[in-house]
Amino acid sequence: MDLKALRLSSSSLTSLVLILFILISTGAIIYYAQSTLGEIEDALPVQLAQQESDVITLVTGVNDLKHGIRLARAQLPDADIQGLRAQLEVIHAQLQQIREKYSFRDLIGVSSIHALFNPMLYDVQKWLTDGVYNLAPGSDAVLRIAELRVSDALREARSLSAEASNTSFRILSAQASRMRRFRTVATAMLGAMTLLSLALIYFVLHQQRTMLALRDSEEQIRYRANHDLLTGLPNRASFIEHLEEAVGISRRRNSQIALLFIDLDRFKTINDTLGHAVGDQLIREVGERIRQCVRATDVVARLGGDEFTVLLQDASDVLQVSLIARNIIDQIAWPFQLEGHEVFTSASIGVTVCPGDSSDTTTLLKNADMAMYQAKEKGRNTFRFFTSRMTQRAEEFLSIDKDLRRALEQGELSIEYQPIFRLADRQLVGVEALLRWNHPERGLIAPDTFIPVAEETGLILDLGYWVLSEACLQMSRWHTHQPLYLSVNVSMRQFMGGFGPNQMRWILEESALPADRLVLEITESLLMEDSSKVHGALQDLHRMGIRLAVDDFGTGYSALKYLRDFPVDTLKIDRSFVQNLNGGNGGVSLVETIIAMARGMDLVVVAEGVEDAHQEEVLRRLGCEMVQGFYYSRPLTPGALETLLREQLAS
Repeated sequence: MDLKALRLSSSSLTSLVLILFILISTGAIIYYAQSTLGEIEDALPVQLAQQESDVITLVTGVNDLKHGIRLARAQLPDADIQGLRAQLEVIHAQLQQIREKYSFRDLIGVSSIHALFNPMLYDVQKWLTDGVYNLAPGSDAVLRIAELRVSDALREARSLSAEASNTSFRILSAQASRMRRFRTVATAMLGAMTLLSLALIYFVLHQQRTMLALRDSEEQIRYRANHDLLTGLPNRASFIEHLEEAVGISRRRNSQIALLFIDLDRFKTINDTLGHAVGDQLIREVGERIRQCVRATDVVARLGGDEFTVLLQDASDVLQVSLIARNIIDQIAWPFQLEGHEVFTSASIGVTVCPGDSSDTTTLLKNADMAMYQAKEKGRNTFRFFTSRMTQRAEEFLSIDKDLRRALEQGELSIEYQPIFRLADRQLVGVEALLRWNHPERGLIAPDTFIPVAEETGLILDLGYWVLSEACLQMSRWHTHQPLYLSVNVSMRQFMGGFGPNQMRWILEESALPADRLVLEITESLLMEDSSKVHGALQDLHRMGIRLAVDDFGTGYSALKYLRDFPVDTLKIDRSFVQNLNGGNGGVSLVETIIAMARGMDLVVVAEGVEDAHQEEVLRRLGCEMVQGFYYSRPLTPGALETLLREQLAS
């Protein structure tokens, strides 16, 4: 448990102990108050009953007094005065005792009911005292008056006795009502405190759960921020942190580290053909195979897509680095069993070392990336170490890309047209549009130099659209004078980037060029592309009336099956085969085979790169229908081609 969690648990425990202490203290106070009130409540009926009993005793005493006076009257004729005085003194003492006994205040602070009776007792006592000491013979009248007075006191006492009972009942009822109210309030307070305490406990526990959930969420966010969710490997940000740390250690210890940049070959084809689920599974298994090829101290990361990196912490032995790179390539080359499919792929790896090549993380990544592309150029399924020459090529690549974008915006690009002739009569029947770039500082730049850059950066999409639009507009003007066809190269990258019938339909409508006057030249590799998107686009273009030609036929991977399955109209024999016509029968046999195959499939054949009369003669004899090359004409500007058209019309 980390320090934050420990502090959280300690805080929660303290809060719970405090709440429990408050709850227990409040309960104890209320319990004590209820117990004390219970004792008072239990004692009150006893006290009131005692007071009521005392009143009854008082009535009895007064009644006895009356009886004593009556007895004194009965004995008066025969008694002496001294004896009567003695008896009356006894009665006087009894009255004194009664007066003293009932002169008190009760326990709960209200005036005793007997205090109401004390004044009357005092009056009777005083009168009797005076009567006793003034008693003389013949005092019957005095005793009679005394008896009457006592009778009045007896009636009053009995009345007080009844009132005492009623008062006791009222006091008891009032006290009981107050007790019930207090108990109700106390119980409510105890319940409220209990609920409040439970609410506080719930709040504390809820806060603890919330904090724990927040901590888990923070950990999950931190994990997501530093890991690739598909493979569980460190992501780009995390790998750069590891790389920076390793570079620092390398600098302090004067040691060497190596960075491997790995890219799968033809992954996009697998992903598009078998689906993203298979592609994701392939990425996961590739990551696992790479991880098994390195040590636990090394770092394997996925940068994104089909790109992986490996950081070798101790790479002082370059041979050992090479063995690891080769092992990774060999392991990835083994087939993968993915959802019922046996999938094959390969990897191209670029290697750079620190501090030999650089001690800057950004530069190291760039170096490894350049070396990886060098491995792809060398045939893929291999690895290359970074060299300084790669940096020069990369700088040139970036310079061309920047200048080419500017050229497209500022109109530095132009189109030249290479004439295509019918071999039988050398009649001009069509032209091939060729892009030219006249750089303001470097002069003419060969297409072989800038087209690959445009392909790599994606600029070919805009570049290709511009060429088609400009060429179709130009051809529509020439078409009114002479029916030529226009041939334009379209790359695989354009098709994969969205080129298709919709764009062509708009271009043809804007230029007013008939669709059957346009030929799109595609490469053999495009036919090999296992993509329903590309296949559907080719079929739709052909249904529009646009013709399709396979350019540089014989240099790629074409098979008769693909030529049968796709709506191809024309084969263009690559210039390398035409040049071999001067080298003996081997070259002639190969071209003859291509022409015979094309005829058998009812395809038009165009020979590229014809440069002399011997090549022309051989092609004519083999039955080639159309030719183009320097022997007939170099690529022409629009003005020069118009001159050629006028000359041909005049002849």
